[in-house]
Amino acid sequence: MKSDSSRRLNRRLWRAFVIQIVLISASAGVGVYLAEFAIREVLIVSALKREAEYFWARENIDPYTPAPNTHTLIGYLFDADLDTSYPEEFQGLGAGIHDLITPVGKSVVHVSDNNGRRLFLVFDADNIRQLATYFGLVPLTLLLIVLYSSAWVAYRIAGRAVSPLIKLAREVRDLDLEAADTVRLVNTSELKGADDEILILSHALEQLVERVNKFVERERIFTRETSHELRSPLTVIKIASETLLARDDISDANRATADRIQRAANDMEELTQAFLLLARESESGATRERVCVNDIVLNEMSRCELVYREKGLKLDYVDTGSLWVSSSPKILGVVIGNLIRNACAYTEKGHVRVRISDAKVRIEDTGIGIHDDQIKAVFSPYYRVSNARESGHGIGLSLVKRMTDRFGWTVNITSRPGHGTVVEVGFPEADFEPAPRPSTKAAAASF
Repeated sequence: MKSDSSRRLNRRLWRAFVIQIVLISASAGVGVYLAEFAIREVLIVSALKREAEYFWARENIDPYTPAPNTHTLIGYLFDADLDTSYPEEFQGLGAGIHDLITPVGKSVVHVSDNNGRRLFLVFDADNIRQLATYFGLVPLTLLLIVLYSSAWVAYRIAGRAVSPLIKLAREVRDLDLEAADTVRLVNTSELKGADDEILILSHALEQLVERVNKFVERERIFTRETSHELRSPLTVIKIASETLLARDDISDANRATADRIQRAANDMEELTQAFLLLARESESGATRERVCVNDIVLNEMSRCELVYREKGLKLDYVDTGSLWVSSSPKILGVVIGNLIRNACAYTEKGHVRVRISDAKVRIEDTGIGIHDDQIKAVFSPYYRVSNARESGHGIGLSLVKRMTDRFGWTVNITSRPGHGTVVEVGFPEADFEPAPRPSTKAAAASF
């Protein structure tokens, strides 16, 4: 399974680093703005108010006190009633603080009145920016450099700390348990700079891989020896049945029995191979070929006709064309055969109908049916419905589920207790040929 690149640890660390830088930068911008605002409101405005109060206090004592005139502060004193004598930039200004453009540049002007006279105190606003730069921006820039450097160093340290973990995770992801050689994990000595916790994890994974290697080896030995040991008696049965069939002095009944033994031995050999393939995790050993589902269905229905002929069931076969899938013929036979046998086993009277259409096989019966709360459980191993009267071990549908999941097929069951059950097997990648089938295999047949 491919991992989501957005959830990788190193990407998440990088994203955290970028977010941290953005937040620091935003905080710096807000800090500069607040510093300039504080300098203006706290220092400049309050200083102008105090300067105006100080001037009026002195002017009350000495009417000839001159207006302030310094490098950064210039005062203008006029009669309040003679507003036409004000400079053009001062006209229309009421008492209070104003920002305006004067001949000396951008300024902050404080206007106040006392005893019929008006004082204009003009402060050079460019000094505010200089103050903000000297006392706000420069220290803040140095602080940002320190913060950015610290964040980068932290990112690098975090990256080095997690890189052994990332390497270890990739090694575990790329493990191939079906490899011919023994599976190996990265050597602990290769995890340079790893912390103790990562080394402990690596050691634990090495032990786990060692145990898995032993399990895999035992599985290989089991499948190899089981295949050999099962084939040997089956070969004896096949040879014995062939010898019987070659004789001319046996009765027709015995010949039919020997023929059934031989066919059962062939089926058992193929089933053994299919089951051993299912026991493996990989499908590399599975033989696939283009199989006609219609032929498999007809073959399995003929077998059921021999087994359940005493019930007097009507086995109907209907198709609208030829359905072809890429599969192992025996595995497909196991899936279809189990479903048809189940339908026959749980149907006491009536019919079992198999219908082949585009990309699916539909098996319906008039049997005892299944309750809704039991449908999901029927695929569980050893499960048998409560109203079942037929003997069995309850592994058929579990086996069907495993095989269909393995090949990407679908199985859906709908049922009504007392009315019957419908099972549909879907083959998403099947080829369907709607042309009529040959006359030797009629489109509708009864067994």
